Amino acid sequence: MKITPILALGVCCILICNALVAKSHTYMDTITNKQKVLSFYKQIVGQRKTELIPEFIIEDYRQHNPTVKQGRAGITEMVNYLKTLPLPSEGAKSPIIRAIQEGDFVVTHLDIQFMGKRMAVIDLFKLKDGMLTEHWDAIQPLPDESGKETTSTNGTAEIDHHTSAENSKLIVDQFYKAILNKQSANQFIDAAYIEHDAAAAAPGVGLAGYLGEPERAVKIHRIIAEGDFVAVQSQFSRSGKTFVFNEIFRVAGRKIAEHWSVEQAIPDGVKPEDMF
Repeated sequence: MKITPILALGVCCILICNALVAKSHTYMDTITNKQKVLSFYKQIVGQRKTELIPEFIIEDYRQHNPTVKQGRAGITEMVNYLKTLPLPSEGAKSPIIRAIQEGDFVVTHLDIQFMGKRMAVIDLFKLKDGMLTEHWDAIQPLPDESGKETTSTNGTAEIDHHTSAENSKLIVDQFYKAILNKQSANQFIDAAYIEHDAAAAAPGVGLAGYLGEPERAVKIHRIIAEGDFVAVQSQFSRSGKTFVFNEIFRVAGRKIAEHWSVEQAIPDGVKPEDMF
């Protein structure tokens, strides 16, 4: 299957710049899986070094994006396609805004510009012994947000490692359990919380109301936390259509203080379970 620009975008990597480096932070030195993923973006995607792919990707790499081939061969084909495109300008701003790690899982949140379109991406990688073994994603086109104080991807980016990841995950887990059990969940949301999802931010809706819509059938797949940030990978059904729904929460004072999300309709002919 020929890789088109959109297929390459499905791996969430088109505009990773050559200058991509994790922000200097002593704590980062111990997070080897996160460093590995950031190095993958930089060296394989940004610099298109196909010869280094075996150092990052296992042979039977499992790809949950249905537009990209399975295995190491799929990544190689994608990078070979990227080689036909101009390299990002040196010193270009990195599209990676947030990176969260728990154990073998690393979540990244990106804001990318491609072919005149702006898109939000939340990637999820699984690693084993320092190698990338599995990948999931969700991609959502974004509207023009010029002049807006709160956009789909801006806001807090630095993780507070003084906050317990276990406690942060517990708050989000309890919040979702209340929603799934059709109970009030507003007690888990800070009065001054910041909402980056325009649909949830609509007047009279709110995060709990949006996620708890009666017609919204939700299934949680994974909850991953680091410090005060919590990533949730889920699916929901609405009007006969199933969506991938990836979220990032920031917890402060045992309340949800900030929320981002990316949703993507599962393509026709693709089994939902294949994307999770």
